[in-house]
Amino acid sequence: MKETLWLEANGQTLRRSAGHVFFEEGEEVDFVLLIREGHVMVRAGRPKRMIAVRGPNEVVGEMTALRGGPLSASVAAIGDVEVLLIPAARWIEFLQTHPRAAMAQLAAMDARLEQATRKIVESELAVERRLALALVDLLESGLGQDGGRDGEQGIVLRISQQGLAEFAGVSLDSVKKTVRTLKSASIVGTGRQQMIILDRDALREIAAGERTASARREPNRDDRS
Repeated sequence: MKETLWLEANGQTLRRSAGHVFFEEGEEVDFVLLIREGHVMVRAGRPKRMIAVRGPNEVVGEMTALRGGPLSASVAAIGDVEVLLIPAARWIEFLQTHPRAAMAQLAAMDARLEQATRKIVESELAVERRLALALVDLLESGLGQDGGRDGEQGIVLRISQQGLAEFAGVSLDSVKKTVRTLKSASIVGTGRQQMIILDRDALREIAAGERTASARREPNRDDRS
């Protein structure tokens, strides 16, 4: 695509390992990052809370490039990450000269606003459901990898229970208690700094409010016939 070629000609490729901080909340920067490989976490607030995960083909820092001023969040690599660093002035020029990219950026901003609004609504839900929703969100972000530890089947999410607590907006103690319940129902497993999704369908049912981890969903009339 011509948009990609333009960005590559005007950007700089960077490769960073897990934990590298690209942006710090409150600082002023004059560039944006296009994620090419890997994922980053977006954290904000005092104390810091993980509010989003961004993956390949997503842009971070773009609003600061447009409006100026300090960054509203920190951004750090979850695993090994490759990004394209684009100077702010070039990014603005890119949007002005590539209408299709500008429209895509508007759509992405709207989706992020919708996600933030949904999280406010979800804050009133029970902890188990909020945790299930957070895990489903992380799966849909593309963060998961097939294959659990020791040959265990499942989808691995590289996130600690502390990180999961931040993302779901609940306490670490609540996460630990709920994860124990999910493990006893064989819905998730755990490893070092990772969650292993063993039963994605059950997790989605909990996220939708159709069941709990300790009680199987009641069969409908078609199931019983």
